[in-house]
Amino acid sequence: MQNWTWGCIYLVGHCLSWAGWMVLQAPVLRHYPAKLSLTSFTCFFGLIQFLIIAAFGVVAAGIVFSLQTWCIQKGGPVFVAVFQPMQTLLVAAMASLILGDQLYVGGIIGAALIMLGLYSVLWGKTEEKRPGSQDQEQTLTKHLIDTESRDRDDAPESDIP
Repeated sequence: MQNWTWGCIYLVGHCLSWAGWMVLQAPVLRHYPAKLSLTSFTCFFGLIQFLIIAAFGVVAAGIVFSLQTWCIQKGGPVFVAVFQPMQTLLVAAMASLILGDQLYVGGIIGAALIMLGLYSVLWGKTEEKRPGSQDQEQTLTKHLIDTESRDRDDAPESDIP
């Protein structure tokens, strides 16, 4: 079905449920004439519905934060930051596959550029972690480390702990 069809079905369902609520209020008000209390109960049960739905959002957010923390611990913050644009690509792909949305050439080119940028950042990150790049860093600091250890060896011992 098209999105317009689903929208119309949801709109009709909303109108029917609202009309049913209005019809149900008449007998309830005959048996329970306290209008303010009835309004309070209505708001209270609406709040309970909202909290149930919000609890699912909190659980989902907790799962996301725990996965992000795990990824930061395993691969560093660059991996988490780099894959944030992937959410947009995944949403577009799922909307196309599940909902039947149409993908446009500009979107596909943008997705390809995003993938190219992600690949280049990850490639740069792996180049930083190569053993050869650490040797270069060690040669830069080796002179400083050697002079610090030599100064410590030449320093007189003191009685102060």
